[in-house]
Amino acid sequence: MVAPWEEKALAKRAKLAASISKEYLIPESELPPADRLDVSQVPKELLPKEVVEITELTATEIVNAVAKGTYSAVEVTTAFIKRAVLAHQLLNIFTEFFPEIALKRAGELDDYYKSTGKTIGPLHGLPISLKDQFRVKGVETCMGYVAWITNEPEKENSTIVDLLLDAGAVFFVKTNIPTSLMAAESRNCVFGQTVNAYNRTLAPGGSSGGEGAIVSMRGATIGIGTDIGGSIRIPSSFSGVYGLRPSHERFPYLKVANSLEFSESIVSVDGPLAVSLADLTLFSKALLGQEPWKHDPRVAPLPFKDYEVPPRPLVFAIESNDGVVTPHPPVLRAIAMVTEALTKAGHEVFDFKPYKPEEGMSVAMRAFTVDGGENIRGDLEKSGEPGIPDILPFISGSKALTMPELFTFNKDKLEYKTAFLEYMNAVRSPSGKKIDAWIRPTTVSASVPAGQLKIRYLGYTALLNLLDYTSVVIPVTKADPTIDVPATAPGNGVFKDVEHKVWEDYVPEDFKNGPVGIQVIGGRLEEERMLAVAGVVDAALKA
Repeated sequence: MVAPWEEKALAKRAKLAASISKEYLIPESELPPADRLDVSQVPKELLPKEVVEITELTATEIVNAVAKGTYSAVEVTTAFIKRAVLAHQLLNIFTEFFPEIALKRAGELDDYYKSTGKTIGPLHGLPISLKDQFRVKGVETCMGYVAWITNEPEKENSTIVDLLLDAGAVFFVKTNIPTSLMAAESRNCVFGQTVNAYNRTLAPGGSSGGEGAIVSMRGATIGIGTDIGGSIRIPSSFSGVYGLRPSHERFPYLKVANSLEFSESIVSVDGPLAVSLADLTLFSKALLGQEPWKHDPRVAPLPFKDYEVPPRPLVFAIESNDGVVTPHPPVLRAIAMVTEALTKAGHEVFDFKPYKPEEGMSVAMRAFTVDGGENIRGDLEKSGEPGIPDILPFISGSKALTMPELFTFNKDKLEYKTAFLEYMNAVRSPSGKKIDAWIRPTTVSASVPAGQLKIRYLGYTALLNLLDYTSVVIPVTKADPTIDVPATAPGNGVFKDVEHKVWEDYVPEDFKNGPVGIQVIGGRLEEERMLAVAGVVDAALKA
C-alpha cells in the first residue's frame, strides 16, 4: 500500500514531467545506454549545431553577443532550455521547469533591445538556473520536503532573484537538493537522486548538487546555490566547475527558503557556480551593481571594486592535509599539481597547517545542531516521510541548547575565530612574507558513489563557514585509477575512525573520472581579491 506521503511525491514528480514539452525531449531510443557513465559530451552529439554553438559559450561571451545583436535573448534562452532538458534526462536535475515564464521574459528583453538599441543591464538575456531554495513568483518551492508540496505558486521573488532580473537575467529552472539541505548529496523523497555528468554512478555533491550538475552539462553557464557547510564548493569540485562561497553580508539572502532559518549559529550564504572564473566575476559585479544593501538589511554596503593582482610573485600557503582526515590520492595529486604549477610560474609556495582544525570542526558541528534537529524533524513529521539517511546526524543524538548553553556556545565560537585570525595574521612564508592566499582541498575525495552515505567528513569546507572566509573553487583534474593508486590507509589523523572509513571507501575504479577542485581562500569580505588571485592559480594550471 502506498503511503499518503508517497502519493504526494508521485503527484509532484508527475507534475514536473508534464511541464517538460515533448518538443524539448530527446527520444529515449536516442539517449545513451545506462552503462555509459560519462555523459558530459552527449549534448554535443544529440543537440542541433546552433544549440551547441550558443551553449558552449561562457556567460561573459553570451551577454557580449546579445549586446551586439549576434543572438537574441529568445534564441539564447531556447538553446539553454533544450540543453538543460537533455541534462535532466541524463542526470535527473530539475525540481521546477518554467520555460513559458522564461521565454516571455526573453521576448520582453528583445523588445526593449529592438526599441532602444540598448540592454537593460549587464546580464541582459542570460539564462541562469536556481537551486530550489530560491523563490520565483508563479513557481512552487518545496525544498525537497513532501510537507512543503502545496501546489501553491510563490507570490513574490527572493530578493536576489529580483535584483538579477533588474540586471537582465532570465530564469527558467530550479534544481535538486537533499532533504533539509543538510547533506553533501542531492537526493530526496520527492525527486530522487541527481547523478554526476562525468560518472553516473557518482554524486554531483550537495546541497547545491542540481546546480553543479546543470552547470557541468552547460544547461546553464551560471547557477545560484547556497552554502552552509560546503554546499556551493562541494558540488563545484564534484562537478568540475568553478564556484564562489562569499562571506555573509556580501550577497542578499532575503526571502530565500531554508532549513534552520534564522539560526545565526552558522550562517548560510548564496553564491554562483559557473563554467569560468570570469563568469563568477560577471555575476558578482552585476549583482553588487544593483546595490543589494538597499534591499536586504544584512548586506554590507560594499560596491564591487576591481582588484589588480600585485606585479610580483604571489605567496601561497598550501595545505594538502589538515591533520584530521587525509584526502584520497586524486585529491592529493590535485594539490601537488597546483603546487607544481604555481612554483613553475615563479610564485612562492610553502606547506601549511591551519589552526586546530579539529577544534573548529567540533564547534561547527555544534552550530549545525543547536536546535537538536527539531526544525528538520518537524518538517518530516508533518508528512510522515522518512527523509534520507544522510541527515540522521542532524536530527538524532543531540538536544536543543538552552539559552545559557547557547551563550556559552557563542563565546566558544568567537574565541576560536579570534584565535584563528591571530594565527593567520602571524603566518609568514619561509622568506618572511605574508600570504596572498591559502589553498586547501575542497573535500577528501573525487566525488562519492551516489546514495551510499560515503560523504564522511566535511572539515575542509565547514571550517570556512565557521570562519566566514571567502573561498573560490577551481577545477583541477579528474580521478584516474591508473594513476591514483591506493596507498596504505594513514590512520594518523585526529578523527582516526572517520579517516579509516574514508580510506576503506577508496576503491580507485569506483571514483573513475570524478572531478577534483581545490579552494583558494582569503579573509572575510575579500571576494574581489580572491577572484583575482584565483585567476592567477587558474592561469598557472592552464599554462
